[in-house]
Amino acid sequence: MIKSIFIKDFAIIDELRIEFNEGLSVFIGETGAGKSIIVGAINFLNAQRADISYIRKGKDRAVIEGVFTLDENTRAQLDEAEIEYEDDLIVYRTISKDGRSTIRVNGHTVTLSFLHELLKDEIDIHSQKDSQYLLRPHNHRRLLDLYMNDDQLLSEVSSAYDEYKKLDDEYRSYLEQNDNENDIEYFKYQIKEIDDAHLSVEEEEELLLFEKRYRTFQKSIDHLSEAIRLYEGDDGIGAKLYQSIKELQIDDDEIKDISYKINDKYYELEDLFSNLKAILKKIDISEDEVNDNQERLFLINRLKRKYKGSIDDILKLRAELEGRVEAFENRTSVLSRYENDIANALNKYGIVADKLHEARLKAAEKLREDIIKEMADLELRYFDFAIDVKESIMTRLGKDDVSFMISTNKGEDLKPLIKIASGGEMSRILLGLKAIFTKISGIDIVIFDEIDTGVSGKAALAMGLKMAKIAKYAQVLVITHLAQVAAFADTTYFVAKDEADDRTASKITCLNNEEKIKEMAMMASASNDEAALDAAEALIIKAKSLCR
Repeated sequence: MIKSIFIKDFAIIDELRIEFNEGLSVFIGETGAGKSIIVGAINFLNAQRADISYIRKGKDRAVIEGVFTLDENTRAQLDEAEIEYEDDLIVYRTISKDGRSTIRVNGHTVTLSFLHELLKDEIDIHSQKDSQYLLRPHNHRRLLDLYMNDDQLLSEVSSAYDEYKKLDDEYRSYLEQNDNENDIEYFKYQIKEIDDAHLSVEEEEELLLFEKRYRTFQKSIDHLSEAIRLYEGDDGIGAKLYQSIKELQIDDDEIKDISYKINDKYYELEDLFSNLKAILKKIDISEDEVNDNQERLFLINRLKRKYKGSIDDILKLRAELEGRVEAFENRTSVLSRYENDIANALNKYGIVADKLHEARLKAAEKLREDIIKEMADLELRYFDFAIDVKESIMTRLGKDDVSFMISTNKGEDLKPLIKIASGGEMSRILLGLKAIFTKISGIDIVIFDEIDTGVSGKAALAMGLKMAKIAKYAQVLVITHLAQVAAFADTTYFVAKDEADDRTASKITCLNNEEKIKEMAMMASASNDEAALDAAEALIIKAKSLCR
């Protein structure tokens, strides 16, 4: 959900902060006061492209900051992008007069495309004029699949298609090969050259490590050998020190004590130099070993230059060349094998795709029943709905085209959903569909921007009730001019224009129950007399009763 939004110098808003609540929040107020501007600000946070016309007159930039709660999907995306978070997602955007736009998520600068990916499944903004995901035919299969809720079957179809497509691509590539006898002889020569080299990534790593150790220890070996020679040689300091201590015959306790200590250090030195000699023996590398190592590295590097790649690349090329040789020499059998494998893959795909088709037909019938139930109380007297599932070309998603078909008038044929002409009817239909699809789509925030235009009476009350139902599993923000819709609000905001010093600015107030009744009375009858107030209060009571 969206917890708060801060707007500064955006359209007719000087500076505004709104704290949002869960459930159904309704924005009311006179036309032109700035209600839809708030939706525009949220849409800007939802990755709408920057437009300098939104910057308030006389200002250099507009600033919008939104604070959202985090869900598992958003956390995973932030983790992948290495963006830190605690309890909230903070989205910050600016538009400057020079057209530059700054986008930050939890303090990290991000791209517009990243912001779009982050929030595309979190917010659904719906107005009468926009083209919603429910209207687009290419979304209908996905919506039916979400309703069907059989990820395993969808995965089986996807895997079967990928297996078939891989074989088919290989087969087509094979048919395009035009190798001749000379090509094949050269391929065989290359294969033999690679085989004779006995290449392996592990060996190359060992050779390089040997080379590195040799270069590192070369100077150290010389110095270490010289140190051992100075200590142990014929004229070395070790023998001289031992002889001097041995011949020391002074009858003095203090000197004797020192003599004993020197003697102990002598034996300690003997042990240390013995250890050094052992280390020298380990790291002493013969000239033959060095030459063998360098010759092997030279061969490997020559082949890497010749075949323009790493050892892995060379070995992959070898396998490819071997396949081309086999394909040339056994063309008939290779073709037969490919054709047989493709036929088996197609058969496997057909079985799971047919299974998916039948599952979609069953889900479509159940979804049709649920949608008709949702529409029953939206004053659509002759509403009918069907889901057309017909076989089409094979894809990773099966071989079905899915289209939502609708009729709103008695005796009329079913037509694609997008061809419904009436704005009022369309609003109610989309609202009924969203009562089902918002929940299964996982959308957290639904915004309805004056979709009740052209609706009144029982239909308006039914729309308010439907929005309240959606608000049980998503945060719903509604801009409305109808008291019947406002009656269902958990939180009511009043948006007004403040005109002073030749400037117009939007102001927003969160209404208490008494204030809400007064504003609803004005909405319904343009009056605040006792009868209007009583009617508004009765409407709120009725809304609560319907919700129960």
